[in-house]
Amino acid sequence: MNVTKRATVLRLVVAAVLLGGAAGCEKEAGKDNAAAGKTAQAVASPTADAKAVCAPVDGEIKNTLAKVAEAEAIGPPAGHHAVSAQWSAGAAQIYSLITGATGPAADAAGDLADAMGAIADKYVAASSKPDKAPVNAAVEAFRAACR
Repeated sequence: MNVTKRATVLRLVVAAVLLGGAAGCEKEAGKDNAAAGKTAQAVASPTADAKAVCAPVDGEIKNTLAKVAEAEAIGPPAGHHAVSAQWSAGAAQIYSLITGATGPAADAAGDLADAMGAIADKYVAASSKPDKAPVNAAVEAFRAACR
């Protein structure tokens, strides 16, 4: 299977996971009113959603970075495709971990997954190693949201 087909299949799998997780998610009338009544102190403290998101996503960050490092050792051009696949897989896993979660940590994790997907696309098209600064910034923002 060529790279374009693999990238398309991976995107379809991610979309299916996201749509499957979102299916049946209906807002309850009381949830919106309860969320509006939170105090600033309650928002600043870690929520149950943040606790449920931070540890698994942080573990996935470490896992993805380790696999990316292994794939980078292959070297271009084949290594670029392997690195792209690892970034895409990490992004898909993070999306699955945050499905249904709310709050700043989940939002930051979503931004991180978006950055991982973007760098995956850049690796497929690159003749040299793309800049990881956006991913590194997203990792730092996520970890800050979890403090």
